[in-house]
Order: sequence, then structure tokens, then C-alpha cells
Amino acid sequence: MEIATPSETLRLLSSMFLCKPTREIIESWKSAIEADSSLFLADLQDAIHEIDTSSDQVMEDLLWEFTRLFIGPYKLPCPPWESVYTSSKRLMMQESAAQVRELYEQAGLSLGTDDVMPDHIGAELNFLAVLLDRRQGGGEQTEALTVILENLLHDHLLQWTPKFIRDMENAAETGFYKTLARTTRTTLEIFGR
Repeated sequence: MEIATPSETLRLLSSMFLCKPTREIIESWKSAIEADSSLFLADLQDAIHEIDTSSDQVMEDLLWEFTRLFIGPYKLPCPPWESVYTSSKRLMMQESAAQVRELYEQAGLSLGTDDVMPDHIGAELNFLAVLLDRRQGGGEQTEALTVILENLLHDHLLQWTPKFIRDMENAAETGFYKTLARTTRTTLEIFGR
């Protein structure tokens, strides 16, 4: 995958939140970002290229970091679900998850898996990418897709990700995940303008 469009950038970021960092996955990220020339991805490109996938210790450290930040079993320092950041009791699968699922339905989409909740940061970034692609295709749904896209971006992503990204930056111990947090912030700030 070459990173040539905003939706491809969003898909790459999405995969970095959804996929466990295996050697194969990291090599695919390296290949994807290699072709990109945008300055705002330069730090992420450097962070990915600094990962020594031949080192068992480096790979183990990255997997532990991914697990500690996003999966558990311990208390997560930066839970990757909107509901946790927007519900008063910091619980998963609350009102915001239902609202995002409704946006999927309005767009004629579904997650396609029960393994990922609709309000997961990776799912929301990927959904934004899909909406951008579908809207760019034009047609009679362009206006409806724009409304859904704006709702997802302004009523959801931009409402909770600043706190999530701060938590992630503070909790991350590897340069890669700190850089992923900063790059995600920059990307969403660009889209939010």
C-alpha cells in the first residue's frame, strides 16, 4: 500500500492501532510509508524504520507495549475506545459506541467483525478513510456521506482523541508508540480544519 491519499494515511494509522506489531506487519508498514513524501509523516516514517525487526527483544518489547497500552490484562493507561472517554463511569460499549454504529448503518456499512468495537480508535480512523473514499467517488450519496463524515469527525473523533492521545503519549515507553500518538494528533488536526 502506498500512502498517496488522506484515506491511505488514515488506513495506515488505523492498522497501527488494530494490529499486533509482528515482523510481517511492521515490514508492511515500512513499505507503505516509504513512498510517502508528506512532512507530517516523516517522524512516523523514522520511528518505523528504527524498529529492528530482526531483534527478538525489540519485537517482544513492541508487543508488550501494544498489549499494555490497548489490550490489558491490567488497567489500560489509554483505552482505545471512545466510550471510555465519553461515559461518566469510563465504561466500554456506552452511548458513543451506539452512535458510531448508527453512523455505520447510515453509510450502509458494518464493521464486519465482532472482534473490534465500533468506537475503537482504529475502527473510527478506518471508517473515516472509507467515508472519504466513498465521498470522493461522487454520486447522489455525496451530500449524505459528507454529513456522516462531519459527524464522525467533529462529534466523535475530535471530542475524545485529544485526551486519548495525551494519555498514550504519557504512557508509551517506546519511541514508535509516542510518535504514533503525535502523528495521529497531527492527522486529526489537519482533518478538523
